Amino acid sequence: MCYHARMLSASLIVEARRRAGLSQRALAQRVGIAQPGIARLESGREQPSLERVRAIVAACGLELTVGLAAADRSYDAQIRAALASAPARRLRLALAAADNSRAARAQLRGGQSPAPADVPMALDLLETHEVAYVLIGEIAEVLHGSPIMPTAGVVTIVARPGDGERLQRAIANGGGRQLEALPATSLVEGATRWQLEACGVELRVEPVPAGTRGYEDLRRDAARVDLGVLSVAIASLLDLVRIAEASTDVATHARVAALRRTLELTNEPDEEIARAA
Repeated sequence: MCYHARMLSASLIVEARRRAGLSQRALAQRVGIAQPGIARLESGREQPSLERVRAIVAACGLELTVGLAAADRSYDAQIRAALASAPARRLRLALAAADNSRAARAQLRGGQSPAPADVPMALDLLETHEVAYVLIGEIAEVLHGSPIMPTAGVVTIVARPGDGERLQRAIANGGGRQLEALPATSLVEGATRWQLEACGVELRVEPVPAGTRGYEDLRRDAARVDLGVLSVAIASLLDLVRIAEASTDVATHARVAALRRTLELTNEPDEEIARAA
């Protein structure tokens, strides 16, 4: 219990600091302690009181809301099963489930089943054209072990500023059809949506996701994930929580609880995982 409390406090402090765009040193100055003190809290080596966590979050210009809700561990078995498998398998199973769900919905409406979304093909297009990006959204969440399957064939990325031409070529080679009017700014600087006809995938380009400061902010903690035929850079699970928590989109914000539980189980000590198995 103490371990989980420490890690929950640590993740809340990191999330608040990053949403505020502060370094550890800057946050330490705001709360009147030395930078190593913030580092200890964020690593989980020190357990702060609830009031101290609230004070640190307040120093980031945010408010920690506290309440009681019924305990929900319904996702635990699904999350643990996902964490026990490789990311490529997590993605394959999640996409198959999503395709089956879309086909069932189409059948109920009396329509034709949509073609399966080839997410790996869409990601390969970006890699082939050397687009530097960080993957976010439902696909990134699934790769981390989230139990919420993708509801549609959507790939969401935060592209590096300056990669607009590479991104445009990747979109063109994927048979990109524009789904909304382009903004006055460049392709990377403005949010855009494209249907990649060759992949059956919608590509969303988000320059500055909610609660972040864009590509460089997310790149610092991103990791390369091996999908077998290619590897992709995905935002950290903590940053995905940060984005979902700050989002004004109802569907995105609704995934916060599942993401936080995935984060808790991902950080669970090996001995606790063994006891739960």
